[in-house]
Amino acid sequence: MNSISVVTDMNRVGVQVFLISGRTLIQGRTMEIGKLTEGYANAVAICELDSVVLDTLGITAGDSIEIETPHGQVIVKSKASRAKDPKVAFIPSGPYYNALLGSCTQETGMPEFKGLDAKVFSASGKPVTPLEDLLKMEGA
Repeated sequence: MNSISVVTDMNRVGVQVFLISGRTLIQGRTMEIGKLTEGYANAVAICELDSVVLDTLGITAGDSIEIETPHGQVIVKSKASRAKDPKVAFIPSGPYYNALLGSCTQETGMPEFKGLDAKVFSASGKPVTPLEDLLKMEGA
């Protein structure tokens, strides 16, 4: 079984994960309706986590979590992952993942879409970062 890396930060207990991203069917459907719709926001404001990570954080699927990278942080809803790897978390491509990316492209012109080191913390009771706030950060 894969062991997890527990981290503490400012009296919070979290988990170190490798955050990956990609397209999902629901995201694709709602994106065609409109990126400013509630359906799209709900489709991309999630992070799939292994049940071991959910248990370690003391949360259940649907609870808010905070994801942090050296480049940004967002609050999204947790979702139980069908993949069984507690070291990997998945978030759909879109503004929430983009808020966690750095601007360094390693001279390729493309940011690091293939994965990020991230920390995940419980944010139970906190609201999801509003989509409008993320768009303002990106200059939209």
